[in-house]
Amino acid sequence: MLTPRCLAFSFALVAVLAASPARPQDPVGYVNRVADRNAMGVNLTNYGFLGNNFTSRSPSMEYPLGSGYEHLVNGGLWIGAQATDVAGAFTGVTTACLDGTQGIASQSGTEFTPASRSFRLRSTLPTSPYYDPDAVSELDLIGPFDDLTAKHASNNPEVHRPLGVEVRQESYAWSFAPYADILFVRYTITNHGAPLSNVWVGLFTELMSGPKNAYSCWPPSSACSAYGSWFSKAWLEYDPPLRLLREHRCAGYPIPGGCQLAVTPYWAGVKILTPPDPARAQAVTLAAWNWSPGNTARDQDTERYAILSAGTIQSLTTPDVMPVTGDPVELLALGPFPSIDSGDSVHVDFALVGGAEITDIQEHAAAAQRLYDAAYDIDGTTPALVSVLEARALGNRRVGVTWLVSHGTSLDAVVQRCDGDLAWRDIGSARADGEGRVHFEDTDVASGRHGYRLAANGQAFEEAWVDVPDDVRLALVGPANPSFTRELELQFSVPGVGPALLRLVDVAGRTLDARTVEATVGGPQRTILRVPASASPGVYWIQLQQGEHAMATRVAVMR
Repeated sequence: MLTPRCLAFSFALVAVLAASPARPQDPVGYVNRVADRNAMGVNLTNYGFLGNNFTSRSPSMEYPLGSGYEHLVNGGLWIGAQATDVAGAFTGVTTACLDGTQGIASQSGTEFTPASRSFRLRSTLPTSPYYDPDAVSELDLIGPFDDLTAKHASNNPEVHRPLGVEVRQESYAWSFAPYADILFVRYTITNHGAPLSNVWVGLFTELMSGPKNAYSCWPPSSACSAYGSWFSKAWLEYDPPLRLLREHRCAGYPIPGGCQLAVTPYWAGVKILTPPDPARAQAVTLAAWNWSPGNTARDQDTERYAILSAGTIQSLTTPDVMPVTGDPVELLALGPFPSIDSGDSVHVDFALVGGAEITDIQEHAAAAQRLYDAAYDIDGTTPALVSVLEARALGNRRVGVTWLVSHGTSLDAVVQRCDGDLAWRDIGSARADGEGRVHFEDTDVASGRHGYRLAANGQAFEEAWVDVPDDVRLALVGPANPSFTRELELQFSVPGVGPALLRLVDVAGRTLDARTVEATVGGPQRTILRVPASASPGVYWIQLQQGEHAMATRVAVMR
């Protein structure tokens, strides 16, 4: 028998459902499609869910596409707002995905409902069967959905109160550099209900990388792979200037030496392209927590809205979100949008990005931002002529700096250094290599803070600043990359006296060659690792370890 309190809630809920903006009654289907135009292969749905929850071996977020390296279990859109319906004011959050179990169908876990029976495809390519003059990219995938129906999600104990929003999800992909490692996703959110205030838009993700082809069962289990459990191996990093959350598989400590990076040798992540608007006092929220389905700290909309709208960047160095000790899920969000009146819309854009090295994924994220800033007009993009890719102390009074020169630019430049006194002086010269990178190594640097920049034709370009410590640190300089010889000459430095181990490792983690060297402090040392004649051309890892200190670098062997 219903108590008066339960009856009152039931009548209010009926009133809410009756007064909610009606969605079309045409039959709709829950459909998915893999965005497969470039190297970032992502499973998209017409109900706000990203990835495939590892229900099949088709790409969830496979990067590079066809490699068998997966980076996302699941993800989905979150929209939170202060709203009003016939039952009164409320704080609502509509979610496409929450903490859940791998291998479970995703349709039951979303509070969104498809607004179409299929994806609409468009292409800018005249030869494509999907050619459309209104297309944005080589392959646009358009899948609208809404929360106009009070749909109950199976892993959410709370009855859903719709915000009354419709979402037009569009993804854009290009197959050529510098955009071949990026999937752009635009969400256009239109309010069909009462005015919404303090609206936040976020993307929930469970970034977790691993080698799909190394598991004989699926979903992955520790029982069917030498690599053990897929989970509790997420190494998360956040780059604030890029608004980029990136993840790499890491199986143990220390980081990165104990990670076994070669098992899944790529970074992948999510970036917010839409910048915070200072006029609206907007901010970015980065939240992460230990995966825990049904956790009572996050099972109500008010609790989820508090996470979504925090406007803070959470530390990613606590045990609950670190490799081995944690099993994290993440939320990257933007807001607030002060109000969205009935009939009005807002846009929030994200990019799913990959890269072999940290500098690669950062470079791709920067390229994504430039294209977004140009309103996705390829011809209208104006990439920087010179930008800094990497600048770091190498140990033994050495600093290495790498710049990226825009495609097609020929640059003979002077390298300048500033030692903290604001006076720049010439210290060398450099030219771009065949890949548009300018490498420079400063081999005589005192401890302290130093600035580096390139200058050419009276113009000085972007500065890079490096803090050089007093102590000597672990450093490893690999061979020319790519290498056209199987004898890999290495230069390394170590922070202490004693044996140092250098290993050549393939992507499966097998040691192909190793050298133990009695290392000394005070200057770089050299040795050679050899790729066996039986080994195929491809990507290999060179690892250096001395005691608790470890690092690795990647080399592509061409023959």
